Amino acid sequence: MLPETKRKQTEAPETASLVEVAQTLEEARDALRGYEVAALAGVAATLAEAAESLVHTARELHEISREEWMTPAQAARHLNCTSTKAFQEIVAKEGVPRHYISDRLPRYSRSELDKWLGTR
Repeated sequence: MLPETKRKQTEAPETASLVEVAQTLEEARDALRGYEVAALAGVAATLAEAAESLVHTARELHEISREEWMTPAQAARHLNCTSTKAFQEIVAKEGVPRHYISDRLPRYSRSELDKWLGTR
């Protein structure tokens, strides 16, 4: 066998193996793209759930922040009582809902007062 023929025979398998390697790399790339798409879909789903949870939390916080707490004097004015003392007598007799947010004075929720007034 001539040296040139021998060299061509040894080069041919190398060329074929490079083609195989290229195909294998393409298959690996395609597989990785599939994994990437699946992983990103999972991330997107997680982000969507987090966003939905944040929307729910924001709505709850908005509802809480709208609640107005009043002192006895403010509540008396809100209910058009003649005086704070008259309001406090009504509270003692009729079970007006009150809350002690601090140790000093009770606080009255505007929405609870309106609801209480509507039931009288």
